[in-house]
Amino acid sequence: MTHDADLALLLKSCEPIAIALSGGTDSSVLLAYARRHGIRTIAISVDTGLTPPGELEAARVLSERLGISHIVIPLDALDIPAVRENRPDRCYACKRAMMEAVVREAERRGCRAVVDGTHADDRSAARPGMRALAELGIRSPFAECDIGKKDIEALAADLGVPVRPPSACLATRIPAGDAVTRECLALVAAAEALIAKEIPGTIRVRCIGEGARASIEADPAYHDRLEELLDAVRDLGFEDAVIASGGYREGGADAWKR
Repeated sequence: MTHDADLALLLKSCEPIAIALSGGTDSSVLLAYARRHGIRTIAISVDTGLTPPGELEAARVLSERLGISHIVIPLDALDIPAVRENRPDRCYACKRAMMEAVVREAERRGCRAVVDGTHADDRSAARPGMRALAELGIRSPFAECDIGKKDIEALAADLGVPVRPPSACLATRIPAGDAVTRECLALVAAAEALIAKEIPGTIRVRCIGEGARASIEADPAYHDRLEELLDAVRDLGFEDAVIASGGYREGGADAWKR
């Protein structure tokens, strides 16, 4: 990777730093990289109630393995009207609240900068939360050093960090305009955890309509096995469960409408 030296110099110039650690691959690799290069750092995660199953635990396990202090801040995302009502600005409002909490904790602990795992390939994507990062002065070392997803995966292999499937907050499983409820979030989390035990790769369980119907997206190669799991998904409390043709689709639950 050609920008490795630039990344180390950038992080060194900002220390002590706080890494906003989601538990996903990108921020996890950044944490392990900082540790390898002796950067003074802490890890801060935010528990919003919208985190996919396993991510906070992955953040805790990695921080513990690396010997880095890990702080988890509780923040109920459903206390934010834009999130609860699933407005168009939901992602921005949520990210803003999360990163404000991270910045406050980082300042309290004497950190000079907060950094996150946003990378060069994210810059062309439609990510409303990135506006909140800019407003709060959050640094994105991977993006600043022109390091993209393939580079991060190469670093992950070198650093011994597992590459996790792409993830997104659980609210993306609910179509825009439909209220985000604790009941639906719990159903989605339980269903995705159940399926992930049996099927590899990216899995999405979309919670559609008032009857809480599950539309399940997974690798078509595993659809036969998924058929065998539909009754177990319904038993969790969904009115019905179906398999979406074509597998995983980007765009959140709104892609289900297309």
